[in-house]
Amino acid sequence: MSTIVNYKKGEVVYLEGSFEMAMYHILKGSVLVYANYKKDSEMLLKEQKEGDYFGQLDLIEAIPRSASIIANDDVILERISGDEFGSYLSERPDEYMIILNQMSSRLREIGDSLHEVYLTIDEYLNEEKKSTRDESFLKRLSKIINISKWSKE
Repeated sequence: MSTIVNYKKGEVVYLEGSFEMAMYHILKGSVLVYANYKKDSEMLLKEQKEGDYFGQLDLIEAIPRSASIIANDDVILERISGDEFGSYLSERPDEYMIILNQMSSRLREIGDSLHEVYLTIDEYLNEEKKSTRDESFLKRLSKIINISKWSKE
């Protein structure tokens, strides 16, 4: 039904832009989710841990991968192909709700971050003293969208 796969720390599970009709369930360990992996504009988006699923939206929508996934340590993953997805959910109805809850949480996080960006930009545009707003604006905005090269300063 599904396949168990192992990755060592630092190994690529898949790269942004690649196409694969599968999603993954983390059985042991954790993975890092990157945008623009190995590029100047590389961004660590989040860490996903044991029990998390990833790749669901790419599988459901049949689109190229939206991010790169790298093993953060030695990981054991359950790979569920597109052909197995329906039977996986019907044989494990409890996992269906877990997957939906995780997807809902991620969408809420994205919505909250976008709202913060809008509020921060609105505040920036409404401030009177440009010289005092530039640096703090960039730091706050980068923290919201997790751009490490700005938020560490």
